[in-house]
Amino acid sequence: MRILSALLVSCFILSFTTCKTVPVLQEPVISLHSVQLAKLDIFSGAQLLCKVQVENPNIFTIPLPEVVWEVFLNANSFVNGVIKDNQQIKAQKSSIVEIPVNLNYLDIFKAFASLKGRKQIDYKAAFDIKFAIPLLGDKNWHLEHEGELPIPQLPKISSPVMRIEKADLTMVEWFVSFNVENPNPFELPQPKIIFNYQINNRSFIQNTLPNKGPLAASSVTPVVFGLAVYYADLFRVFSNLRSSANVQSQLDVTFDFGVPVFSGENISLHIPASLPLSR
Repeated sequence: MRILSALLVSCFILSFTTCKTVPVLQEPVISLHSVQLAKLDIFSGAQLLCKVQVENPNIFTIPLPEVVWEVFLNANSFVNGVIKDNQQIKAQKSSIVEIPVNLNYLDIFKAFASLKGRKQIDYKAAFDIKFAIPLLGDKNWHLEHEGELPIPQLPKISSPVMRIEKADLTMVEWFVSFNVENPNPFELPQPKIIFNYQINNRSFIQNTLPNKGPLAASSVTPVVFGLAVYYADLFRVFSNLRSSANVQSQLDVTFDFGVPVFSGENISLHIPASLPLSR
């Protein structure tokens, strides 16, 4: 009986020393990997691509977290959302949770009318992260990032040059040139350029310049076109000018960029000129 009791005690102790240790959950390590402007466009606006890095220090897999995000513009809440993913993070590995945030310029201008004319707006991206792991309870990680978004700027038009390129007994040809500066870090569509040449405050020649492609980002694009005035057509419309040596005229040039955020902000040039008349 003594020998049997000793054997039973030995077996009992041995059973405890040989069983496997239950793994203890270690908290994931959360960090903000990056926040960058992944896309910038005059029509769709800006896209912030936010990346949250999650490290799993455990010897077993854990689920990816739920990320509740919110973006503030000028300290005002503007847009928010939730990212959920059913994938797993492997043991002792790390994973990136991507949060794309789209910010439409038209919506921004509707919410902040005072932004027109400004070059940038302050933003803050905030993230609350939690895991569907009971052992973590209501544990929450909070991350923030602050930065600036560029605000679309209306292009600038240089002072135009209008000079006579050719003149003879039948016609006068004007040479018109100016520069269109796009100060934005993204390209803009070529504006619709309409010109109206007036004589004695009356329209004489109207035309639309052909589209020559988009305006490159942060660049200056020259615009050059010719305008021909034929005396036969001129005197047919303005017969009272036959006895004049010259007449005052004006060239009006209008730019329509066709961009919603520039709605109501078309640019116009008014170029006075003296038209010599052949007699």
